[in-house]
Parts: sequence; C-alpha cells; structure tokens
Amino acid sequence: MKNILIINDFVSLGKIAGKMMETVLSYKGHNTFFLPTALIANNFSYGKNAILDTTEYLKDTLRNWEEIGFNFDLISIGYIHNTEQRDIIYDYVKNLDYKTTILFDPIMGDEGTLYPTLDEKMLDNYKSLLDISDIISPNATEAKFLDIDYEDFTRKGKKYLITSVEEDGKYFVKGYDEGEFKVSFDKLPKRLTGTGDLFDGLFIAYFLDGYSIEESCQKTVDIISKIYRDVIEYSTNENINIERYLDLID
Repeated sequence: MKNILIINDFVSLGKIAGKMMETVLSYKGHNTFFLPTALIANNFSYGKNAILDTTEYLKDTLRNWEEIGFNFDLISIGYIHNTEQRDIIYDYVKNLDYKTTILFDPIMGDEGTLYPTLDEKMLDNYKSLLDISDIISPNATEAKFLDIDYEDFTRKGKKYLITSVEEDGKYFVKGYDEGEFKVSFDKLPKRLTGTGDLFDGLFIAYFLDGYSIEESCQKTVDIISKIYRDVIEYSTNENINIERYLDLID
C-alpha cells in the first residue's frame, strides 16, 4: 500500500479527472490523497461551466500535510488553474526532503488544438513543471505545444509516455524508459470522456506494482481497450462507469 497524492481538478459530472484516478487507485488498495485545484461543474465540451478556484485550499492543505508529516510515494500533477497554483506546487515539490516519483499529465488540449481557456501564460506554467517531473504523460497535442527537448529530457533520467500518437493511420502510445518503445492500439469509434485520466490511474497502479514503464503502459492500453469496447457496445453514455470494470484491473 502506497501513499499517492493526486493534484487535479474535481469535475462533478461523470467519473473523470481526479475522481477517475482516485477510484482506480483506491480499489488497488492505496491511500489516495485527492487535492483539487478547482471544482468544475462539467467538462468544457458543454460550452458553459461553473468553476470554483481552490488555490487557498491547495496552499493550506499542503502546509497542513507537511506539518503532519505525510510522505507520498508518488505525486500526480494534472490540471493547474492559475500561476499561483503552479508556484505553490513547484515550490512544494522542490522542497521535499524525501524521494518520490512525480508524474505530470498536463491538461492543455486535444486533437491538435489547445483548450480555449489556455492562454500563453498558462502554457508557460505547464512547460515549467517539466523541470520537477520524473515521468510525463501528455497526449500528442499537449506534447507538441510543450516543445519538449526529448534528448535533454531523457538525458536527465526522465521518462515519457505520449498518448494518442498517430502515424500513417496507425495509433499508439510512444514512450521512453531505457529506450524508446511503442504500444499500439486500435482507434475505436465514439469519443469517451476520462480515458486520459483512466490511463494515468491504471499506469500508476501497475507501475507501483513493480512493472516497468513499458510493461505498465502495455497493461494499461490492454485494459482500456477492453473497457472501451464494452462501453461503446453496451452504453449510450460518453462517461465510463469505471466501478463496473474494476475487477479487470487485477
């Protein structure tokens, strides 16, 4: 059993973002500390939204946990709401007095474009978090806008997983551990919400079970493919009812 800190947004509608990850990791028996960077009514594809900024809560909670003495075996960083949050998280990680693993999955965009709410300053904030990350898992769009120097990145001992990569009509996750690898998958019809969050949750679960980054990625892709096929066959909902599929993780 590990202590895992999830820093991400809390979306009320559906099982996405931090809620998705927390469900998977709690099922695997880990202590999950879910620290929301914002409370969000629904995903942004609906066109309208309501958002509560939780910056002060984020700052106070991290300070409280430092005073209590909580240590984390892995810290997952996702959605960042503003520059102050970036500074809080960056300084918190930089000042840790113990070794942990930082997984960073920037929430920036998809299908070739950035989200409308993401301005140049926030893009710079996300880029700066590469410095404190051990493993990153952006999708292909996010990786493009991060302008990653992969040679320098891997020379520093950092690892990456780039999801939703397409080349010549084939789809795969491109990763780097001891060397570069690819894990292929079939592009299926229908778009489901929360698949990136599910990827992170499953990957962390397998990685903490002792599998290599490549093995964890392969197992994650296999499980998501099974879940995806079942959802599109038996459900009209775009959300994944992850509780229905938790037994597949074992």
